[in-house]
Amino acid sequence: MRIAPGFRCTGVASVASVPARRPATRVVYRHAEPILLLGLAIPSAAIDLRIAQTWSWPAGLIALWLGATALAVGAALFRGQLRAIGSALVIGSLYAVPIVGAIIRWHTVPSPTALIGDGAYQTQLAGDFLLRGIDPYGADYAAAGLSAAPWGETFASPALHHLVTWPGQFLWPLPLQLAARPLGWWDERVFLLLAAGATGWLLLRLFPGLPGRLAATAFFLIPGHSLVAVLGDNDLPMLALVLAALLAADRRRYLLMGLLLGLAVVTKQHALLAVPLVATWAVVRGADFRGMIRAAGVAAIVGVAVVAPFVVWNAGAFVRDTLVFLAGSGLDAYPINGFGLSALLLSSGVILDPRGAFPFALIELIVGTGVWFLGWRWIRARARLADVLLFAGLAMLLVLYVSRYFHDSHLLLGAELILAGLAARTRPLAVPPRGRAVLAA
Repeated sequence: MRIAPGFRCTGVASVASVPARRPATRVVYRHAEPILLLGLAIPSAAIDLRIAQTWSWPAGLIALWLGATALAVGAALFRGQLRAIGSALVIGSLYAVPIVGAIIRWHTVPSPTALIGDGAYQTQLAGDFLLRGIDPYGADYAAAGLSAAPWGETFASPALHHLVTWPGQFLWPLPLQLAARPLGWWDERVFLLLAAGATGWLLLRLFPGLPGRLAATAFFLIPGHSLVAVLGDNDLPMLALVLAALLAADRRRYLLMGLLLGLAVVTKQHALLAVPLVATWAVVRGADFRGMIRAAGVAAIVGVAVVAPFVVWNAGAFVRDTLVFLAGSGLDAYPINGFGLSALLLSSGVILDPRGAFPFALIELIVGTGVWFLGWRWIRARARLADVLLFAGLAMLLVLYVSRYFHDSHLLLGAELILAGLAARTRPLAVPPRGRAVLAA
């Protein structure tokens, strides 16, 4: 390009320290962690306080616990260099302490009601059945003591005679459960706490620095998480495997991604909803068609290897528990309940029988396909890793909402992934210079 005659740059003169206006967005970014931590810690602490009061914890112990938590929040708010440590301490206090308290209480305070949720307790009993050489599918969980688990519905717990999860849910904690036998007790929530630690670590690896800390804070301190966790948040092992697969995809280790996705699906069926989205990120990171086929083959081999022994053991019981019970109709079907689409259709008279047939599986497929397609377009166009969590949460939330039953734990599962994905999208903005250069003509 030519410069028009008469206009020639003769030098650069610096104007000293002209203050630049700070964008409001940079201020919000700078304070994102304190805002999120304080905004989630207060309602979570209020819920935990109610839990402790229900369990009749001594007032002095409660005051000491919440006071120490407040100090950790204060350190994170007012000492920037302590924010990482302060956030970790707050998460450990408000998420893990109630779980540890629930474990101790169940094993030390005599009560006719087991202080553990039916899902976590059933997983623990399934492992015990397997260690005794009994097929966990079709087993009598009522006789094993599951009826003591808290149950708030008007009908008997369907878990008393059906194990809905796939084998990984009770196989992965089995070594720890076996090792704990000499102690005379085992609590599934010990393994779930380890899965929670793995989940937090994976979030920090996926999103280094502040975005990872924000994602972990949003994931664990979302209000209501501790209510589910004290009874046993048995979605965590599946989620940890999905996050590990996403990390492998991000590192371009596609066979490892396939292996981990296969393990996730045979742990809990909900993992299927995240598989296309993790695969989308693998394509963004450069996976070709041949690499994806090999990864899918590894996932299929792993899935068959885990499931096949139980199908061979008793195919009828396995199909009734994991397929017919969830998607079928009649006496072997899970009755419609909760607060999702199925409950609305039942209350409005569209569905006449809580155990009646209805094409929920077809509706789930349509909704899931829509979310996957939108996620495929969005993630490929923007290439932002946090969006994989966001769309995985949307898929789980929306598909489970239109399923046969939708509970508070399903709402939490989708919400925590969505909130973690939104928090992880935080990116530092460039710091404007303290001075500026002016061209002198």
